[in-house]
Amino acid sequence: MSRTSVQMLSKDTAGASITLPFTGASVTSANVPADSYHGFSDGLHTVGITLSGFTGSIAIEGTLAKTPGANDWFRISLGGLNAVPYTTQTGTTAYTFTGNYLYVRALVFGRSAGSVTSILLNH
Repeated sequence: MSRTSVQMLSKDTAGASITLPFTGASVTSANVPADSYHGFSDGLHTVGITLSGFTGSIAIEGTLAKTPGANDWFRISLGGLNAVPYTTQTGTTAYTFTGNYLYVRALVFGRSAGSVTSILLNH
């Protein structure tokens, strides 16, 4: 059972609110505190991505930096991919990854159809 569940697409990197379902071309979420930030050492995270007719790509990035800059982020593998491409995808897909990240963030890019209903992080 997760200790925390949070909507990753609540704010963007500028701090502006993201309206869900998201139908823009691209967005990078604000920094979301992850397992290590909260003092947990197991590093277990799960993201649940819920889509509605979505065509585009989604990636998750992590950082070990306390105050991350643009070059402190790296892609976290989801199902063996650095970014997951979708074509008219509807439904929820879950990915589990392990790492003692301080922060994670979600990237939605190349959207040409449909919407992202939510990206939930459980850790």
